Amino acid sequence: MFKLKRLNEDGFTFIGSLFELFILMAFLPLIVIFFSLMIHVDKQTDAGNAEWHLFSYELQSYLTKVDSIEVINSGSGIRIMQEEVEYDIELYGNMLRKQKFRQGHEVMATKLKSCSFRLNGTNLTVFAVFANGRTAEAEYVYTHAEK
Repeated sequence: MFKLKRLNEDGFTFIGSLFELFILMAFLPLIVIFFSLMIHVDKQTDAGNAEWHLFSYELQSYLTKVDSIEVINSGSGIRIMQEEVEYDIELYGNMLRKQKFRQGHEVMATKLKSCSFRLNGTNLTVFAVFANGRTAEAEYVYTHAEK
């Protein structure tokens, strides 16, 4: 019958280990990049971030053709008069709420630690600090209604 000849395997384990180490070193940077991208994606898909963008978009709609606008509650809110309708958008507890004619209670953003509104000419700046420590700032240009 046939006899298999055994090859000399001295040093095979060391060379195999070096090869495996080389492969590991090649893939470690890819693993780090993957996890850093996942952290970035997690921040972008944060519900608080999406909620802030929705608030920002909705606030912009109230700043078109305003009759008057003023800062209220020592800077933690604004009052907008638009086509004879009065809107208050203000910090209430840990949320931003909207009231129409100082009645009702529509939540616009939640989980806030503080929020401040500042008027400068026709610019409105909103600065918010969230409960998790994240900050957001938005600047708007409002237009007056033609009379």
